[in-house]
Amino acid sequence: MKFILEVNNKTTYKFSKKKFMGIFQRSLALAGLNCLENETLELSIALVGEDEIQKLNSQYRKKDSATDVLSFCEYESTKALCEKKQIIDGQFIFIGELILCPTYIERNADEDGESMEFAITYITAHGILHLLGFEHSKKMFAFQKQVAENLVTSKNKK
Repeated sequence: MKFILEVNNKTTYKFSKKKFMGIFQRSLALAGLNCLENETLELSIALVGEDEIQKLNSQYRKKDSATDVLSFCEYESTKALCEKKQIIDGQFIFIGELILCPTYIERNADEDGESMEFAITYITAHGILHLLGFEHSKKMFAFQKQVAENLVTSKNKK
């Protein structure tokens, strides 16, 4: 599998594209979607402030509050993604866009006693899994936790 990642950071927080690429790759590996193994997948990530994510949450989800992540899926389900109905130019599959709010994520991380690195990894994996067609479930939450533990916790133990 090949990966294309676009990151648009509209905040003062510093996140490396390499870090997001690792989350993207690890989330895909855990998802186990064999139908995508020979494909090139594209993901877009935007980091925004609380005002902007609140506007988007209100507009698209009818919830007038800030949130940690919004996932805008290109496919309605894992089945549709695997059928690759929307391959652009036959070259890659755009799976969707994530909108992340670092200030919201950081505040929740502080309240939960987690590092910002763990929280951003956990939430980004959550959003990617939604883009792959996963619904909230024990399996989904276990996958995102495994991504965060693998990329953050195990790294910090070295």
